Amino acid sequence: MEVLQKRKGDAVRWYLLGTLVALELLMSFSFLGYFHMEPISITTAYLPVLLAGAVLGPLDALTVGTVFGLASMWKASASYTMAFDQLFSPIMSGNPVGSIFLSVVSRALFGLLTGLLYAAARRARHPAVWVGVITYFGRHIHSALVYSMMWLFFPETGYTPADSFQTLLSWDGALSNLLQAGLILLLWSLMRTKTWGKFVQRVEGAQVAQMSERYHVLSLVGMILLAFFSSVAVALYFVHRMSSALSQKGISIPEDGYADLVHLQIQFLFGILAMMALVIIFLIFNRRYTTYINREARMDALTGVLTRKAFFPACEKLLKRFDGAEGAAGYFLMVDLDRFKEINDLYGHPEGDRALKETATAMKLLFGKDSLIGRMGGDEFALLVYVPVSRMEIEDRMRQLIDCIERIHIGDSHMSCSIGAQPVLRPGPAEALYREADGLLYLAKNRGKRQYVVGPEGERACGAPESPRKERVKDPP
Repeated sequence: MEVLQKRKGDAVRWYLLGTLVALELLMSFSFLGYFHMEPISITTAYLPVLLAGAVLGPLDALTVGTVFGLASMWKASASYTMAFDQLFSPIMSGNPVGSIFLSVVSRALFGLLTGLLYAAARRARHPAVWVGVITYFGRHIHSALVYSMMWLFFPETGYTPADSFQTLLSWDGALSNLLQAGLILLLWSLMRTKTWGKFVQRVEGAQVAQMSERYHVLSLVGMILLAFFSSVAVALYFVHRMSSALSQKGISIPEDGYADLVHLQIQFLFGILAMMALVIIFLIFNRRYTTYINREARMDALTGVLTRKAFFPACEKLLKRFDGAEGAAGYFLMVDLDRFKEINDLYGHPEGDRALKETATAMKLLFGKDSLIGRMGGDEFALLVYVPVSRMEIEDRMRQLIDCIERIHIGDSHMSCSIGAQPVLRPGPAEALYREADGLLYLAKNRGKRQYVVGPEGERACGAPESPRKERVKDPP
């Protein structure tokens, strides 16, 4: 499987991007972003940026790089930081524009550049080799961009882009680069496996499942804002209580010291929020994967619609919440393929299976996400439209379905279907609707097949326009 690419509506991609943003914040605000193990030091805070470029895309790496830069700027904006580190803060450096370019723009460019390089590597003849090479030099690309901004905006420091390659040939620098390249390559390779591909397919399947939960964007944004402001409130309260406790011991905190305590506490809480985000994303992945597995157990293996056993309980839940509208109703449809037994007898079960699968596909396309589809057995399908629609709209969809079924060719002949449609005006038992729609279906068959009948009691019926193709299934040559 190709590495996950950016696509609109790709749920897994957004979850991975959220994971990398949270990981970047956690590494930036903790010791995880910098390891010192004698005799080598390893900086890892930029690894989520490289990983975003390797497994997602340039714009995703740009996003994570921007978060990296903003976190760096925040850490540098306290009075207790060293004078050199304060160059990264527009508040402390005396050159706000230069600090923004140094801390944020350089990291954003780092993400965009490495993302573009990884995108080119994926199209190369030996992508793994090039991914490893880009990752090996990733630290030096990052340093070159940072030192370039420093050279442009803070020349008094004496740093130039050439300083970024001082550790290129050192053994500890080479070891650090190899470890980082190995880690990115391992994760990149894992996300190209069939196992990962199946996992993505299942999570995406749960995302678009008809019975899956619907997450409200406004509610999610509201929870994020609530968590943020709550964190700030907790930080201010904690610092205030700390100041009071120290005052009782005869220790006074100067005004700038109080601000630094607030700064540190907010930084700490951002780290906690990042860990919470990682846990939440893991739980979402787990929930969606479990949802897919449970859903698969309820699906007909051939057609991909619900089994009869799963269809009726799902209908009952939806019908309990059904609320009709004036001039519109929900509909319970029964769809049956005409002369299906002849198809199996004359052309074999593989052709019959193909007809069933194409019928299910047509029903999904025409009736969309606001319907529930189940296979009752053999060539018979049930469909519940659980949102109010007009009579004109439901008849138009049924005519289109009959037309789609007629395009299914079996040998020299084509399929046709009959439909019974019972309006749903109020909550009621699914079994009763099933019996009423089934009676309308057989009324359509008795009237000549290849048509639909709309209840109650078959008060309206209509056949599709006559096809120039032969109606009868022909014997195979």
